[in-house]
Amino acid sequence: MAELNQKSILDMIKEFRRNWHTLCNSERTTVCGADSMLLALQLSMAENNKQHSGEFTVSLSDVLLTWKYFLHEKLNLPVENMEVIDHYEDIRRTYDDFLKNSNMLDLIDVYKKCSVLISSYENNANISPVKKVSRKIDP
Repeated sequence: MAELNQKSILDMIKEFRRNWHTLCNSERTTVCGADSMLLALQLSMAENNKQHSGEFTVSLSDVLLTWKYFLHEKLNLPVENMEVIDHYEDIRRTYDDFLKNSNMLDLIDVYKKCSVLISSYENNANISPVKKVSRKIDP
C-alpha cells in the first residue's frame, strides 16, 4: 500500500514539473509558507485600514479572526457562524493582488493546483494505451 501511494506521489511530482508552466503566470514563482501567508494577510488588512481610516495598523486579534475565516473560505470549508471582519472582500482582493504582483503562490493555491494535476493525471492514467494513440491520431 505504501509503495502504491509513493508511486502515485512520484507520478504527481513528475506531472507537476512537466506542466508547471500551464499553472503559473510566471516562470519564477515563490511559494509562501503559512508564516508568509499570515504576514501578507496582515499587510493587506493594514493597507485596507489605511484606505478606510487613514492608519496603517491592524490588531492581532483581527488578523487571527480573519485568518481563521480566510483559511476556511480558501479551502471551501463551512464558514457558517464564523465572524467576518468588515471589508473582508477588499482585504481578500488586496491579498490576491499582492500575491499576483509578487509572483507568489500560497500553500492553498499550490494544493489546489496539485489537485487539478492529480485529477488530470488520473484521467490520463485511466485511459487505455489504445485510446491514447487514437486521441493523438484523431484531431
